[in-house]
Amino acid sequence: MAAGAALLAAVSATPANLAMAAASAAAASVDATIEPSQIALGESAQLTIMTSGNGALALPLPVVPGLEFRVVGQSRRIEIINGATISSTSTIIRVTPEEAGVFTIPGPTPKSPPLVLRVTQGNGGAPSISPYSPSSPRLKSLIPGGSEANGIRLTPDGSAFVRFEVPKREIYVGESVPAVIQVGMRDGFASSINSLPKLNNADFTLNNLSLQPERMAKSIDGKPFTLYTWHSLLAAIKPGTYALTFGAPLTVRIRTQPRGDSMLDDLLGDPFMQNFFGATVSKNITVTSPETAIKVLPLPAEGRPAEFSGAVGSFKISTDLSSATNTAGDPLTLRMHVSGSGNFDRVESNMLAGDGQWKTYQPKASFSQADSTGYRGEKTFEQPLVALQPGVQTIPSLAFSFFDPGTRRYETARSAPLRVTVSPSPADSAASPPPVLANAAAPPGDAMHGSLRPDHAEAAARTDSLIPWYLRPQYLGVASTFALLFGGGWVALHRRERNARDLRRQRERLRREAGEACLKRMASASAARDTALFFSSARSALQQYLSAAWQIEPEHVTSAELDERLGPDADDIRQLFVLADEANYSGDAPQAADFDRWTSIVRRSMLTGAPP
Repeated sequence: MAAGAALLAAVSATPANLAMAAASAAAASVDATIEPSQIALGESAQLTIMTSGNGALALPLPVVPGLEFRVVGQSRRIEIINGATISSTSTIIRVTPEEAGVFTIPGPTPKSPPLVLRVTQGNGGAPSISPYSPSSPRLKSLIPGGSEANGIRLTPDGSAFVRFEVPKREIYVGESVPAVIQVGMRDGFASSINSLPKLNNADFTLNNLSLQPERMAKSIDGKPFTLYTWHSLLAAIKPGTYALTFGAPLTVRIRTQPRGDSMLDDLLGDPFMQNFFGATVSKNITVTSPETAIKVLPLPAEGRPAEFSGAVGSFKISTDLSSATNTAGDPLTLRMHVSGSGNFDRVESNMLAGDGQWKTYQPKASFSQADSTGYRGEKTFEQPLVALQPGVQTIPSLAFSFFDPGTRRYETARSAPLRVTVSPSPADSAASPPPVLANAAAPPGDAMHGSLRPDHAEAAARTDSLIPWYLRPQYLGVASTFALLFGGGWVALHRRERNARDLRRQRERLRREAGEACLKRMASASAARDTALFFSSARSALQQYLSAAWQIEPEHVTSAELDERLGPDADDIRQLFVLADEANYSGDAPQAADFDRWTSIVRRSMLTGAPP
């Protein structure tokens, strides 16, 4: 009994010690939620305040007339997300109304939005049982190992779940649909996410997956969870019916003794405290989501336009010109805007074809996304044009064809024609003959001789010197001036070229020194088995080398630039760039031989001057 009393005293002192230590640190963020947001008089709601960052804030309880606030639990956890260590504290507060009405609960910080709780009179004045009341029975919405309609299935120990959501279960080949992947980790049970969630089906692609998830605290079935949400675009490669699941590798705490053997289960309701004082071990597991059935339909062949490029979605187009007036021979820019939602990577257009009125050039495209995944946005095509003839010219309407899954047929959007006034060029005006004057006066000789000119030769203009004009003093000064200007320009050009060469040498020296510094960091990271620092330094070294070879800035050397410039060659470089991104999420450390192999690849690339 004495041992049990001592243990109870230690447990009772632990929350106070944690609160004192947390109050001395600064929290990075504070989130507050209340569930449910509408209750009947006699019920209670649950207010959850989560502070995250390097510590926790000592926040006072809210004061709202007509509401009673009471702390019923608190837990603290340390997580490793994307290689970063984050500590967080969850405080669960029971909110009990004393009267009906609409109550506004202020946020925990001045910048936090307020929360609204609506309280009704209830059913005939009889208090109903709230799921957050201590005397209420446990909800059966979450069953360990089971599944329910909303796609949540807990692990057998109740520590985590993975949920996958798509807006519809029937899509077309090539169609992009928004996908939401959510990982729920119960406070005190799951400690870290070891890598990004992965799709367990090779017949689908997952595009634009957000690297950093959204994070929020949520109470599920009266238990505190932290939810991590990723957004992406899901697309099918071929038709058929498939069952999709997502998996997330996690690290959880497993109890090494039966739950009934621990006195803490009766003394503490906080799972973090139970796992802290109880016997637990860390274990790596992969949590999968329930299967989601997706039916993929082929794009119909009937009615497919010849200019269809594979765009699937809902789009509209518009066009405009850089100027409504122009001069023949001068370029102007025709722009076509394609906006809407769908797979913008397949939105293509050749725009206007050249004819006798216009000389056209290859258009360039740019995309501005309206959401985090690029499902909604606007793609703009810009095409340079040159008018060949003066006058009022008409640019015909442009067309864009796509497949609309809502109407289940091909659609063609057309723009309105555009008019531009083209003025003659100055060269055309100078080349035209001068106008003939009909009433011009005839020479006097023509009138005297019946329109016959005199038969004597006209005297030429006289000159005072036989010295050629280019040897005369006034022209020698002009020639000397031109010679001086030419000599000065040549000297300035030569000096600028020399300065440019010196600048290139200096940049090459700085990039060489930066590459050597990256190699030193790689050696230090290899000795310390620091995977993230090793691959980040290796990528920086290759960026310095490739930027010098391609004459671009190092930060512009990305995976997309590698695919465009190297093509199918240099798979090792592309793999190293991928490993540098994944190292921030993976907790696995390569073997020493792997570090040596990648170091050898980077050194060979920088010494030989050619991709491996």
